[in-house]
Amino acid sequence: MLSLGLLWACAMGGLPQAARANDGIADAQDPVDVIWFPNPPYAVNRKGVPAGFEIDLWRMIAENRQIPYRIRKAASFEDLLTAIQTNQADLAISGVLINENRSKQFRFSFPTASSDLKIYTLDNQEPTAIKMLRILVSKQVLLIFLGLALIACIFALPVWFVERKRPDLADKRKRHQLVFILQKTLLLSTDHTQQTRTRLISIGSLFARVLLTAYFTSYILKLATNELNTNTTDQMEEVNDETLKNSTFAAIPGYIQTSILKSSGAKTVDCDVAENCIALLQAGKVDAILDDMLTMRSALKTMPPTPKVTPASDKLMTLFMAFAISDQFSRDARSGAINDGIARSYYDGSHAKLRRIWLKE
Repeated sequence: MLSLGLLWACAMGGLPQAARANDGIADAQDPVDVIWFPNPPYAVNRKGVPAGFEIDLWRMIAENRQIPYRIRKAASFEDLLTAIQTNQADLAISGVLINENRSKQFRFSFPTASSDLKIYTLDNQEPTAIKMLRILVSKQVLLIFLGLALIACIFALPVWFVERKRPDLADKRKRHQLVFILQKTLLLSTDHTQQTRTRLISIGSLFARVLLTAYFTSYILKLATNELNTNTTDQMEEVNDETLKNSTFAAIPGYIQTSILKSSGAKTVDCDVAENCIALLQAGKVDAILDDMLTMRSALKTMPPTPKVTPASDKLMTLFMAFAISDQFSRDARSGAINDGIARSYYDGSHAKLRRIWLKE
């Protein structure tokens, strides 16, 4: 009877551990199953080795908190989300954006980074050299140069009439005399005369040319300012049906950006990573990309510089990225340690250091 009682007590004592195992709470020594997918600068593939802002942040936290883990790459961003939703992975790293709908499907860590949502298109502007050449041969600029020439001639003629009796000019033909005086007047050289009248004429010539040159400079600056203001005005300020209906967007399935486009009725072409989306845009197969600024800036660094891709909109909304945590792992004590590690990284300078490496301008 005593042995039976001991066996019963041992069995009852083991029930809470079995219940906890059924609830999906892992042993603290079990490695955390981390899944990631390329999304620069948060997670990138460097010769087969995962790297990036969030990858480095995770490694730092895991090392400091002594959290064992195994990491694997998802086949697609949608597979990454599915793995977290179905508890096939504990932690997802890919610059996963936080929104209300996703928060109902799985948990998010403390935010790791923030960025701005923008629309990107090809830059169809003329090169700066061509713009300047077009300005210099414009009617307005040609009239200014003509005015400079007329001023020089108008002021040179009275000087010539006064100075033509000079001994050193007497043996020169009138044409040569006028050219000589014109040259001296243009250079504001008064060494050709000792007469106050001609000096005053030369100074007047300079004053008139300075005024016209100042007008020419202000005209060029005005053109440049107007062009800059036009470019700023042309940028879209919000995502709505009117701005989206005539465009085809390159979009990654599963992204919040893709959901925004589809809910707005925009046409989309699937692409798997940011670089491929940009390649579709540069090849002219799509009209635009809706993505966050940090991802686009990082991906564009690895792409051909032409045709140039630039923002076609101002900041449309602020985006927040975080680690996605499965519902099962959210009940593990280590998920709290991860949140604490992210929060502490803001205060000990490690977060700022990683930003300088991965999120620099």
